[in-house]
This record gives sequence, structure tokens and C-alpha cells, in this order.
Amino acid sequence: MTVVWFLLLTFAISLSGYACIRAIPAARSPDSAVGLPFWLLMVWGPSLAAFILSMEAGQLGPLIRRGLIVSTVPPFVWALICAPLVLLLLMKVMAPAKPKPLGLAALAGLTLFNLILGPLGEEFGWRGLLQDELALRWGWLLAALVTGGIWLVWHLPLWTIDSPHAQISLPLFAGHVMVYSIIIGAAHRLSGGSLLPAILIHLTVNLAANLAIYAGYPEPNDWFRKSLLPYLGLAIFAAVWVGSLA
Repeated sequence: MTVVWFLLLTFAISLSGYACIRAIPAARSPDSAVGLPFWLLMVWGPSLAAFILSMEAGQLGPLIRRGLIVSTVPPFVWALICAPLVLLLLMKVMAPAKPKPLGLAALAGLTLFNLILGPLGEEFGWRGLLQDELALRWGWLLAALVTGGIWLVWHLPLWTIDSPHAQISLPLFAGHVMVYSIIIGAAHRLSGGSLLPAILIHLTVNLAANLAIYAGYPEPNDWFRKSLLPYLGLAIFAAVWVGSLA
């Protein structure tokens, strides 16, 4: 029943923000003062739903603290956290265009923007509640795949508005979401309940996709197409690693 309530709350909150973005032309971009609150509401649906349900169960504090635990994160998981940025550096030599400079201030702003409008608003829900609940019944891998499928459906409204996601081929994006879910799910499974790896891997995959423009991949589909196979290999390796420790 917890899963049902979580999904109802998540989609109700996120679709409320989406409806406002659709209805208010000035809210179409998260870069505007008008749009940012509605984009935050839309993106933060999963975490807000998890916070509400955890608060009702008297577990809000423990859930939030799980996002800060470092001690239970093994070295292999730190490698998974860094892997998307390492992949970007390796693939820079195959880029179809010349790289563009990016200053440290712009990089810091991009990182903060991606952290707030992404993993912080999602991972307390997707991995902190949904995957954990599903894993009790089905095991971590099937739970990660089901979570990934729901995560994909949750993203679909972004293809009906002028969002950065709408520039990406939906089948390509779907493939990436599913392999990300395996990678993040494996890291979460290996980290003793800590949500920090889920937050950080979500951040680094988003950052890699954004920084790909500066690395010589001006068209989003170029990056998503060429990086899908390496990410799939990483997902398989992570899943096998978890299986070897079972």
C-alpha cells in the first residue's frame, strides 16, 4: 500500500507543477523567476511524496539522514559515481565538433542547478522509498527495472512542452533511463541504505549530458546515441558485481 500511496502522491504533485507550466507561458522555462517554482514542484514530486509518507510514519529524519551517509559507501560505488564524467572525458576525442570553453563559475552553477532540479528532488523517492519497498518483494534488480520504468513514465510530460528533454529522441532517452536505473540501483544496493550514491550518480549522469555540449556534442542525440552502449556495459558490470557479492 505504501507504494501505491507514494505513486499517487508523486504523480499528483508533479503533474500539478506540469499543469501550471503548461497553463502559464512565462513559466515554460526553469530559468525564469516565474517558471522556477513550478519546475521545482514538478521535479520534486518523488522526494516530496517520500517526505510526506515518511513524516506520517515518524521516519522523516532517518530518510533525510540517509542522504548524507558516507561510511557505508564502498570504493566500487565511488567509481560508479565518477564513471559518467570519466566516460565523457574518454569520448571527447570522438566528438563531432570542437569543444567549447566552460569557466569554473559556470560549471559550479551548472552543477548546483542540476543537483536541485534533479537528484535531490527525486532520489529520496525513487531509490529511498520505491526501490526499497519493491526490493523486499522482488529483489534489487527487478525493483531497479520497475523503478526505471516508472521513472521513464514520470518524465513523459516533458516531451509535450518546450523542454531540454524534448530535444532528445524518446527511445534513446528510455534506454538511458533504464541503464541509469540499474547503475543507481546497484550502487544503492551496495551502500548499506545510504542514498548519497544515488544522488551523486544521478547528478553525474545529468552533468555528463549537459557538459557534452562543451565537449563537442552540440546535438543531445549525438551524446545519447554514442554513450548508450558504454552505459549499458557499465550497468551490466554493476549488476554482475552485485550478484557476485550475494
